[in-house]
Amino acid sequence: MFELYISFFFVYSIFAVVNPFLQVMLRNVGYSYEAVGILLSVFEVAGIVGPLVIGRKVDKTGRMKDAILISTGFSALGIILLMQSTHLWLTVVALMISAFFLRSLLPLLDTVATNRFNGDAQKYSLLRAFGTFGFVFFSLVFAVIKQPNQGSNLSIGTYALMGCLLFFFPVLTWKEVKQPKKQKTIQKTVVAKTANWYDVAFVVGLIIIAFNRLSMSAITSFLSLYLVEELHIDAISLMNGIGAGSEFFAMILAGYLIQKKGVLPVTLLLISGIGMIVRLLVIALVPSFQGVLIAQMLHSVGFGFFHPAAIQFVARRVKRSHRTIGMSLYISIGTGLPAVLGSSLGGVIAESYGYRTLFLSFTGFAVVSVVMCLMFWKLMTTPAIEEV
Repeated sequence: MFELYISFFFVYSIFAVVNPFLQVMLRNVGYSYEAVGILLSVFEVAGIVGPLVIGRKVDKTGRMKDAILISTGFSALGIILLMQSTHLWLTVVALMISAFFLRSLLPLLDTVATNRFNGDAQKYSLLRAFGTFGFVFFSLVFAVIKQPNQGSNLSIGTYALMGCLLFFFPVLTWKEVKQPKKQKTIQKTVVAKTANWYDVAFVVGLIIIAFNRLSMSAITSFLSLYLVEELHIDAISLMNGIGAGSEFFAMILAGYLIQKKGVLPVTLLLISGIGMIVRLLVIALVPSFQGVLIAQMLHSVGFGFFHPAAIQFVARRVKRSHRTIGMSLYISIGTGLPAVLGSSLGGVIAESYGYRTLFLSFTGFAVVSVVMCLMFWKLMTTPAIEEV
């Protein structure tokens, strides 16, 4: 169990660099806001496909550890190419490789944790909160040492590669637990009973999640540039560390509420949607250090409640035999696709109308997620597929 905690801690050292600095790396090459939005969309498209392909493969073979190690290696390769890129097509290839494999790591790790804890939301949330602690730790270290140098792609990429290396070695210590392969020769009646590995609520829930994350994409794709270019605040790592830190106790609380108090995931998704509305309004209407600070603290509700609820939602609405692909669908369709649309749309809005309009307009997507939670409340509170 110790190696799993360490693995979660170090995997987020990679994202502590990539999440806030990827958009900065693209700007360093000289791309316009609109081009950055399009390139981030390329990154997100590859991030949609990767988890689906790799997740499906793992469900068939059960080779989880090998998939994680290979994905880490190719993520590093993509980062190396991006560090050296000065040509558009090389940038596109680098983004596709890094996103395809880097985005696959999280659903794979979430599946390992969910299966290891047999769906216990409280235990999973504690583990995921430890990953958040890793993100905060490295973000604050970067802020203190004033690294990476945000004007140098070589510096940014080097720190991301260090994260890949730190994560790779703990995974090597895992004892591979292969999932049993599915029998090829089974009766048709059995196939009919097991074919529906998800329910209708899973589909509706993915749409709710997608609208929630679409509202979030304005922040994930453009907050760093907003800080530097609009507010002239040179504290990207610090602000991202504050945001991640605020989610730590919220995640633990969310796991406790789900596991011990019987709070349903849809309730926390509803609260998360409301939190996103407030967060975006604060960023747009209070354009200052204090405003961004308040908005980052609201990340506790917008993501701290959201992620454990989403993971538990998938665990309940998808059969265990297909859990990896279920988690991959959550990452790809629930978060990746909205990020693609949000990056493209956000780039156009920021270029033409500015950041304030960008953040204000994206509150509409959070409103849709809240309305859908209320509209489909009865469906979302039906018994879980494993309990039927």
